[in-house]
Amino acid sequence: MKKYIILIALSVAAMTACTSTKLASVSDNERGEISWNAFCDARGYDRNDNTYLTMNEYLDTWCGSVEEENAFIKAGVEPY
Repeated sequence: MKKYIILIALSVAAMTACTSTKLASVSDNERGEISWNAFCDARGYDRNDNTYLTMNEYLDTWCGSVEEENAFIKAGVEPY
């Protein structure tokens, strides 16, 4: 019985480690794309709009916000 409990505990630990590694393996470029696309969708901007005002709003109000973290979580990526 004790062997089964240890085996189950090790299996659960292995599955948890695989999941967290997958979430951490997203590159900075992919994070930036997820963040930018979520910002544009939430604020109604075109994804190709890289004007000064849009970029300024993105950097000032979106980056590091709770909304950005929620967008990462929704995309299956662990927030910073």
